[in-house]
Amino acid sequence: MVRPFKKTVLQLSIGLNLGFAALSSMAASPDYRNFETIEKQIQAFAQKHPERVKLQVIGKSAGGDALYFVQIAGAGKTNPNKRPALFVGANIAGFHHAGSEAAMHLIETLATSKEKKIEELLANRTIYIAPALNPDAHNALFATPRQLRAGIDGKLDRDLDGLIAEDGADDLDGNGIITQMRIKDPAGDMIIDPKDTRRMIKADVSKGERGTHRVYIEGKDDDKDGVYNEDGVGGIHPDRNFPAGFPVADANAGPWPGVTSESKSIMDAVLAHKNIAMAVVFGPANQLLSAPTGFERITPPGATPAAEANKIEADDLKTLAGLGDVYKKSLDQAGLDSKRSAKQTGKGSLANWLYFHYGVQTIELDVWGAPTPKAPTTDSATASANPTARPASAAGTATKADSEKDLLNYLSTNAPESIIAWKAIKLPDGTEVEVGGIAPYAEYAPSAKVLEPALKVHTSQILDWSGKLAQLEILETKVVAQGNDVWKISAVGGIQGELPTHTRLATRMRNKLPVRLEMRPGQGVTALTLNRAATVERLEPATTIKAEWLVKGSKGSTVDIGLWTSQAGQAMTTITLGKAN
Repeated sequence: MVRPFKKTVLQLSIGLNLGFAALSSMAASPDYRNFETIEKQIQAFAQKHPERVKLQVIGKSAGGDALYFVQIAGAGKTNPNKRPALFVGANIAGFHHAGSEAAMHLIETLATSKEKKIEELLANRTIYIAPALNPDAHNALFATPRQLRAGIDGKLDRDLDGLIAEDGADDLDGNGIITQMRIKDPAGDMIIDPKDTRRMIKADVSKGERGTHRVYIEGKDDDKDGVYNEDGVGGIHPDRNFPAGFPVADANAGPWPGVTSESKSIMDAVLAHKNIAMAVVFGPANQLLSAPTGFERITPPGATPAAEANKIEADDLKTLAGLGDVYKKSLDQAGLDSKRSAKQTGKGSLANWLYFHYGVQTIELDVWGAPTPKAPTTDSATASANPTARPASAAGTATKADSEKDLLNYLSTNAPESIIAWKAIKLPDGTEVEVGGIAPYAEYAPSAKVLEPALKVHTSQILDWSGKLAQLEILETKVVAQGNDVWKISAVGGIQGELPTHTRLATRMRNKLPVRLEMRPGQGVTALTLNRAATVERLEPATTIKAEWLVKGSKGSTVDIGLWTSQAGQAMTTITLGKAN
């Protein structure tokens, strides 16, 4: 749940301090956890439930906070690091606090639940969770003035003038938050939305519109170079610092992929766990409401064109669509909007790296988004007055996705204090500007009451997906005597679960070990078949892998049959020559 945990013996015994600093009236709900609280709570879970929860510090943020990698698994026949696993990474964007709350809800559920279905799941699966991958930016929600932040604490000279953070945002109207600033300029490319004067939109030249304003982050030209707020606090954005689609010309992405501790640490941790078969990123995009498009290749001048894959494979899109159908139904059942607008993941993102480079089915989910307003239904009075009137579609009237418009409509009814009226202000140099717009984090940190049903849906979906992961199994073995202590052994392997062992992209790129069906002769048994193993790049549900071998050995000797792959577990059986198996 979003709210802090109820007081328990555990909380009292280790002295958890769940208090938050007092925030202004327009602050996000105090039910959101700052990083220190997240850290204390996951440490408490590890102490209280050591049989399920194990913590690993995989690195430090630029600001010195620990980056945690939480392993949750129950007792079972197989080592947790050998079982099929699902990885959840939250809030590497830094401003996506709903993602960290979703990760904490999942950790709490898995750590404390005594439900039989969860105990059975954790006996056969492992779930790895990184609940706060950008602690430096995460805590900006609780700072004053409050500004949407994605950058780490490292230094970054964005305008290449040799100075650091010399021209950041300024709280011009003194309300404790940083919003937008608009300046009248006939050469600008923005106009006031004629349908909603609270927001600015880009002028559509195809409709004959001409720009009337320029729009910036709220602030003045501190370094007097003629540009507003081009070099603010915070360093590289780690969710733009991964190799897949790395935006080479973007200063916020850093000089090269993996230069930040945040991005390199999570890549190293994931690469060290070869059993991860699926990944979920809690971030600002939603790839089940808006199918992922991949990214455009960027080739620096004079460089050889990139050869990396950059588009989602058709089979993997089909898998996502199947998962998305169930996901949308879950949203609808919880009273959430499954038809709302959704963003795409950005270049150089963790989600793109997990799919395109690490090679597993990956879904980025925003957890919550402002719903698309429903069209009013035609009432009986209207219908009587106008018999030709048609009922409005239940899906709403929006013909084009417009997340900002949906957000403004939602906030108008549910959090009007988050919409800051435009206010005229004169800058120190005499320039007249207006400050206003949507308060930071209003899009990503709804109230606890609003967010709670979304947390439950996403925890439920992750548990469901974990159970659907492919698990290898040996379906059949046969031994037929050939005479003179020669035996023909045959074996058939397959999978349990509803997902394939590998993505189609991984099979094309061959960056994952294939499925291997192998025969290992026991003592006194000699293999007569040269190739002791059969391999296949991918097993899908209802498909199999088969192999036959000839061996020579006395009756009663044994042979081991193994079915292996890194991310779908393993299956082993021992057969005895001359005995029914």
